[in-house]
Amino acid sequence: MKKTILCLVALLCAAAVFSQERVVERTYISTDRDVYVAGDLLWYSAFCLDASRGTCSPVSNVAYLELRQGDALVATDKVALTEGRGAGRMAIPSTLPTGNYRLIAYTRQNVAERDYDYNGLASKTVSVFNVFSNERVKDGVELVSPEEYAALRSPAGPGMTGRGVMPGSDRASLEVSWEDNALKLVNRSGESVSLSLSVSHDDGFLSNGNPSIADFTAACRQVGPRRFDNTVIPDYEGEVIRGHVSGFSQEMIPELTGKFAFIATPSDKSDVYASVIDDDGRVEFFTGNIYGNREYICEIEGINPALNCFIELESPFVGAPVAPVQKLRMSASLQDALLARSVAMQIERRFTPDTLLDPLAVQHNVLFGEHEVVYPLDDYTRFTTMEEIFVEFIPEMRARRWSDGTRDIQVRLENGTETTFSKAPTLMMLDGVPVFDQQKIMDYDPLLVESIHIYPQTYYIGSRSFEGIVNFVTYKHTLPGFQFGGSVRVIDFQGVSWPMAFTGDSLREETGYPDYRQTIYWHPMLELEPGQTLVIPCKLPDYKGRFKVAVEGLSADGAPLQAETSFTTK
Repeated sequence: MKKTILCLVALLCAAAVFSQERVVERTYISTDRDVYVAGDLLWYSAFCLDASRGTCSPVSNVAYLELRQGDALVATDKVALTEGRGAGRMAIPSTLPTGNYRLIAYTRQNVAERDYDYNGLASKTVSVFNVFSNERVKDGVELVSPEEYAALRSPAGPGMTGRGVMPGSDRASLEVSWEDNALKLVNRSGESVSLSLSVSHDDGFLSNGNPSIADFTAACRQVGPRRFDNTVIPDYEGEVIRGHVSGFSQEMIPELTGKFAFIATPSDKSDVYASVIDDDGRVEFFTGNIYGNREYICEIEGINPALNCFIELESPFVGAPVAPVQKLRMSASLQDALLARSVAMQIERRFTPDTLLDPLAVQHNVLFGEHEVVYPLDDYTRFTTMEEIFVEFIPEMRARRWSDGTRDIQVRLENGTETTFSKAPTLMMLDGVPVFDQQKIMDYDPLLVESIHIYPQTYYIGSRSFEGIVNFVTYKHTLPGFQFGGSVRVIDFQGVSWPMAFTGDSLREETGYPDYRQTIYWHPMLELEPGQTLVIPCKLPDYKGRFKVAVEGLSADGAPLQAETSFTTK
C-alpha cells in the first residue's frame, strides 16, 4: 500500500482553496504584558480569524510575527496555527535601545491580499527598557516628571478589581477572580471558549493603550471583500519553505530543471521534504511545520558534482514598512521597578531551563507510518562493515554490486501477501537525512550506528517516490563522521515556536530557586466548556506586591471575551 505525506496533501488542499473565494484573515496577538526589559521573553497567544465570519480561520497553519522599530526589523518569530489558534514566545534582543516597538502579525493570506495594512489592528505597541545601556530610540523617548507619569496612568475601569467582564463582551460572559490563593474562571456563556490567561506584576508602568480583542473583532466585521494575488500560496498544512538554486549560470538551467531538491534536519524523526526545481531554478517545500530552530541540510538529487550549485532558502518575513509608534514616556519613578525587572530577567535567563515550562500539544509530520522493522544493533554481534550486517542478520536488505565496483542497497518490499526486492531506487537516510550516494552508506562505520529502521513499502516525499526507505540512526543523531559533497549546504533554519505555558507549577518542587518572576502565570490556550468553572492554584513569587490578571479569548461563535482583576499580596 502506498503512503503519501502531508506535503503532497498540501498541494491538493491548496488547489481546493484556490478554487473557492479566498478567506480574508486577520490575526490578533495577546501577550503576557505590554512592557518588557531587553532580554525578556515575550509570551504570546495567536487568534487568526476569518474576518467575514468572525470565527477562527481553518486556512493558514502558520502566522509570522515581526518586532519592528521604523524600518528596522529587530526580532521575528513563527507560530503554528491549528484551527486559527497558536502560541509561542519571542526572545527580545538584549541589545535593543529603550523605546516603543511595533509587533505585527500576518499570514500568507495577508501577503497575497492587495494593499494589506500591516499597521492595522493586527499590530500592537510593545515597550522595551534596556537596563544595561543608555541608548534610546532616536526621538522615541520622552522624559516626564513622576507627577506627570502618575497622572498619565489610566484609572481603573470596570473589571479592574474583583470580578468583572470587560466592555465589548456583549454576546458572551466570563468571570475571573482571585480567591484563596487561586484563580477562578467561570464561563457563563453557552459556548465553549478558548482563552489566554496572564498574571503579571503590576509595578506602575504606563499602559500602551493597545486595541483589545473586542476592538479587534469589531474591526474584523468591517472588513469587506478583498482582492488577492492568487500566485501566493497559503501555508495550508504548514510553512511553505521557498528557495532557489544558487551558483549556476543560465546555461545550466536545463541540467537542473526537473531534478529533485531535498531539505532535512538531522534527528531520529522524519523531517524531510522534497521539491521539483522549476524552469527558473526555484523550489517550494510543502512542510507539515518544523518546530524550533534547526540546522537544515539542503541537497539536490543526482546533480553533476562539477556544477557546484546549491539550494539557498529565502526568508518568509515581508519586512513591511510600519507607521511610527508613540513615544515611550520615562520617569525617575520607574527606577526601582526597572531594577526589579532587570534582576528577574537575569535570574530567569540563567536559572530557568525549559524543563520548568509546560509544553503544549503539537502536530508532527509523520512520513513513515506504522509499518517499521527495527534492528537495535547492540542486540546483535557488532560487525565492522555494513555488508556483514546485511548478510548476517537483516534479511529485509541486500547489497547489489555493479561492474564498476560500487553497490546499491535494495529493500524487500511488502505488498499484501507478496514480497519482492525493490527494483526502483530505495532511499537511504542517515539520521533522517537522505544519502543518494549509497556507496557512502556502505563505507560508513557501522559502530557509530545505534539502530537500523526499515520501511518496506512505497513512499512519496512530495512527488518523488521511493521503493522502501532505510534510516540509519546514530547514537548522536548528528551524522558523525559523514562527509557531504560540495553541493550540499547546511543552513540555520528558524522553525515555528514551540507552544509553551509558563505556569510556575514545577517551581513548587524547586528548593532554593530565587523566584522573582514578573509574569507569574501564563497559559496561552485554555479551553473551557459551557458553564465550566476552572480553579487554578497560582505559585506566588518571593516578593510582595500588586498583581494584574488579564484574560482574553473567543467563544466558539466568535464572541470576544476579556476580563481583568487584580490582587495584592502582603
